[in-house]
Amino acid sequence: MYAQRRRKRLSRDVHYIQTELGPIRTIPLAPSPDIPDDKCPARRKEWWDGLSEDQRREYLAVAPDLIGNLDGIPSLVRDAANRAYLPVLIDSLAQQSGPEARTKLEGLRAIERALTTPGMYLLGIGDEGTGRAIVSYGNPDTSKTVTTHVPDPGTKLNADFAEETLRPTLTTRAQPPSSASIIWLATDTDRETPAYAEFLSGLSATNTAGDESL
Repeated sequence: MYAQRRRKRLSRDVHYIQTELGPIRTIPLAPSPDIPDDKCPARRKEWWDGLSEDQRREYLAVAPDLIGNLDGIPSLVRDAANRAYLPVLIDSLAQQSGPEARTKLEGLRAIERALTTPGMYLLGIGDEGTGRAIVSYGNPDTSKTVTTHVPDPGTKLNADFAEETLRPTLTTRAQPPSSASIIWLATDTDRETPAYAEFLSGLSATNTAGDESL
């Protein structure tokens, strides 16, 4: 789903990933076509678990936007990839003109500020449509209770969403490390597809504590 967009905006900011996973030995020109973006979350987790550390570093370095948005990839990995990709997305929108780009830019910058709160995880990000963002307070992979909140249709990725909805909603619903609360902001197109069900399947695939609520 995100492969074509990845090719257009290849991330060069790998500092965060290098800090998390260590130095990157080699960076291929393009990731291998075997990234299972068309597979179910459980198959994606199996694929990731079967990679070597060097392979994981390579994929994260060359395609953070793709890896960061794959349901079934561990939350720590998605967070690292999306935090590396977020500045690239912000820079891209900053170079565009028009009210729509400016609105999403303000939203992304507000999310960037919200991520300084300890316990926040960026599980998905994108500027397609009116913008998309998946943010968790608490690690859903290690929490016994995971809840999700889907904003009303028509909610846009803007500063109001990030400042008035995202952080207050998350921090009042979860008590890490035993629980995690997630906001799943998707485009209208995502709402009309099995995207949300796939996201929940991904949470089940990566959770190691046993989810009591999804």
